[in-house]
Amino acid sequence: MKALVVDPSNLARMVIKMTLESHGIFTDSVSCEKEALSLIKQNNYQLICVARTLETRDCRSFCSELRGNLSTKSTPIVMLSATDEQEPESFMALGITEIFSKKDISAFSDYVDSLSKATRNNFLYVGRILYVEDSMSIAQPTISVLNEHGYEVSHITTGEEAIKLYDEQDFDLVMTDIILAGKINGTAVVRHIRDREKKHNIPFPISILAMSSFDDISRKLALFQAGVNDYVPKPIMTEELLARVDNLILNQHLFKQLEVQRQRLEELAMTDQLTGLYNRHYLLDSASKKISAAKRHDIDLCMVVIDIDFFKSFNDEHGHAMGDMVLTEVAALLSDNVRNNDIVARFGGEEFIILYDHCPLTQAIEKTEVLRKTLEQLKPKGLTVTASFGLAQFNQQDKDFNDLFARADEAVYQAKDNGRNCVVSV
Repeated sequence: MKALVVDPSNLARMVIKMTLESHGIFTDSVSCEKEALSLIKQNNYQLICVARTLETRDCRSFCSELRGNLSTKSTPIVMLSATDEQEPESFMALGITEIFSKKDISAFSDYVDSLSKATRNNFLYVGRILYVEDSMSIAQPTISVLNEHGYEVSHITTGEEAIKLYDEQDFDLVMTDIILAGKINGTAVVRHIRDREKKHNIPFPISILAMSSFDDISRKLALFQAGVNDYVPKPIMTEELLARVDNLILNQHLFKQLEVQRQRLEELAMTDQLTGLYNRHYLLDSASKKISAAKRHDIDLCMVVIDIDFFKSFNDEHGHAMGDMVLTEVAALLSDNVRNNDIVARFGGEEFIILYDHCPLTQAIEKTEVLRKTLEQLKPKGLTVTASFGLAQFNQQDKDFNDLFARADEAVYQAKDNGRNCVVSV
């Protein structure tokens, strides 16, 4: 099962993607509608998740366009909103399947779990197959059998077309005859695929099933040396073909699940579990690289330390759950208001750090002042939340992260001494 996430918020995309992939759903994520429509032309998605407010228009308009698209006419579309939706009917009428609040990600997770199970129960296996065969008398019954078994098949008759389509789309299995019409035979297709995987450092190679009427040992050995995973002799026996295809597709899915789990573990190692921001470990590692680059190339680099004002009172007066909610809301605000090459991290407790890359001090001050005002207007659950901001620009006297941090941290203390809810730069 494959899903597409469309949300302008970096943090929201990451949380939704992690939720989907925790259920074994392979996920693409983009920030705008244009990128989404481009991917939809290339892929077959079983679920589309969209934000209520998109980059250039309302979710309803985008959903209406998806329902007019043949490939997404019946695809489940889930809207995730930052607030509780007051008029869900207006969205449902245009084709939204379900609506969830981003504040209740567990409800969305339960929905994804039930959808994933239902999809798995429809077919024993699912997958997209690139099938290269120049004989229509062989191809047509084979395609029919594979379709009945739940597979989506793209049939191509030449090696040239196969290479072009493989480079443009995602597949779970390649089935190719060895003798093909045209200048490129099946073995050359196999070599192209394996060379491309090495060139692009693809983490798990696609499974390739070769088919040929030649059944001698030397030819089989040459095919395996070229990179095929399995071989079926012609004439093809349906039961044998399905058994081999099922095994190869299953192995491909298992490889992908392992890769998802590896990425998940990597994300867990570098992200703060409450807020979804980068954690201290990732910050220290990335900051040292950015500082080294700033030293070598004289790049403007600024650090801002953010300390939520009177945060202890939120826990004391409203409980730790409310305190966690405040931290999560502040993290989302910070993440949504920085550039992609900037780093936002939770340093610990109620303290956050932003590294502005390629950003002079005057510009950093302006951006941080915008953050301060935006935070002041946030008011999660009606509570007034402010913070003290300490800002420092890297200079050649700074030996490492600790030197830059010490100056930014000192600026935070000055901001607190100045009455809090202000920006101080040193």
